[in-house]
Amino acid sequence: MELTEEPKYKHNNEEKNDNFENQHTIDKNLKKNKKKIDTNVILIIFGLVVGIVISGSFGIDFFGKNKNFESPEGETEIFEKNGKTWRAFDDPIVNVTIISDKECQECSHGEVVDMIRGNIPTIKTRVINFDTEEAQKIIDIFEIKSIPAFVFDSKITKIKDWEDQTEIREVFIEKDDIYLLDSAKIGIPVGRHIGFLEVNENDIFKGPKDAKVTIIEFSDFECPFCKKGKENIDEVLKIYGDEVKLVFKHFPLPSHSNAQKAAEASECANEQGKFWEMHDAMFEDQSKLAVSDLKQTAQKIGLVTKEFNNCLDSGKYEGKVKSDMGIGSEYGVGGTPAFFIGEDFLSGAQSPEKFQIIIDKQLER
Repeated sequence: MELTEEPKYKHNNEEKNDNFENQHTIDKNLKKNKKKIDTNVILIIFGLVVGIVISGSFGIDFFGKNKNFESPEGETEIFEKNGKTWRAFDDPIVNVTIISDKECQECSHGEVVDMIRGNIPTIKTRVINFDTEEAQKIIDIFEIKSIPAFVFDSKITKIKDWEDQTEIREVFIEKDDIYLLDSAKIGIPVGRHIGFLEVNENDIFKGPKDAKVTIIEFSDFECPFCKKGKENIDEVLKIYGDEVKLVFKHFPLPSHSNAQKAAEASECANEQGKFWEMHDAMFEDQSKLAVSDLKQTAQKIGLVTKEFNNCLDSGKYEGKVKSDMGIGSEYGVGGTPAFFIGEDFLSGAQSPEKFQIIIDKQLER
């Protein structure tokens, strides 16, 4: 049995349930920090658990069940000691190590901790810097690519919801008897990346191979925000010309029923040297992404239709598309479009001006 200090609650019945002021306060704070979550991705990851996300914000009920401090479930008694009011919980104290960067303003983790504590009141947290020896060991174990990162000790498995709630277990990665909270699945915003995303020989790109600046884009042909992102990035490429290279990677969201095959279609078009033509045509009319539509589009842009159709029907590039998604998830991509520019990261359909700030900074180096 663990003891925790009882917070001072309002006793007005109408205000009885505002133990954390409610999710809207968290939403407002996070909007100020411009940390936006892709709603559709989070809903799908949690198996369409309704009511856990507020669009464009961080209103997440971490484990599908918000434990209210006013509820007696799991508590044995309330008592006073040393002039303070305490609650006793059946769950053990769960130690959480937060890997962060004290120099990174975007690595703020207070709201995340508050929401975890709303579900697991007995957590005890500590923060270590990513460049310490202890942090590096954990980073190596889990191959962590972004921070803040939240690592739980094995006592997380002793909480009463662990065995009963599949949603809880599925958002943790276990290695060496410690448990990493999967930030991408939960939708925790990336504060900063601690590893560089590399371009491999199978990646499709436009621009000079040895361009001074490389933009790596994760996109979804069915995503309306990606269409806007394409328009903005096209403008950026016009401004910088040969100084910038654009690398395209796939991240079809599960909520978009045609996105996976559309991604495969672009790879099939690439076999015939017309990736970007197919890319542009699919973004031009996102209402025509069913397989039959894709085959018609292939014909319109001058592909050898028999070869294209066989490629698409066979699922030849399903694995490559999923590999791109896996890489994106490792680096904290939870929604589209997402852009990596060296050590910098932009999420969403950002304006050309946002790209220019980062690109100019890198060109000055």
